[in-house]
Amino acid sequence: MRQLQLLVIATITASLSVGCASIKPAEVDTKLSAWQGAQIDTLIQTWGVPTADREINGKKYAEWNTREIKNRPSFNIGVGGFGGNFFGSIGTTLFGGKKDLYCTVQVGYNDQGTVFQTNWNGDPQACDSAIPERTD
Repeated sequence: MRQLQLLVIATITASLSVGCASIKPAEVDTKLSAWQGAQIDTLIQTWGVPTADREINGKKYAEWNTREIKNRPSFNIGVGGFGGNFFGSIGTTLFGGKKDLYCTVQVGYNDQGTVFQTNWNGDPQACDSAIPERTD
């Protein structure tokens, strides 16, 4: 029984430390803001065709949307026993299931095609993956 307790504590500790290694929103902000001043044509060549393109109050905006469903790893604990004519078990799944990751990136650009505004919404890890590094 002591080994089971140690295993549970070790697994929870490992899971929490993995969660701390995730992408921070400030990192996504920095990566996206590097694209300000770029030409919208460069973004389209690098990022692909936008999901949506619109004009609001004379300002132009392009939007890219991504969505991904990931299976999260699970850890199962089961306790069972038997005796006489009785058999029973209890099981629990920790940290498992599906996780819906999405990212929406919007950029505003002027009539000359220069990006003047950037914004993102969604899961920081998904957005970090969706936004390419600016290399020019």
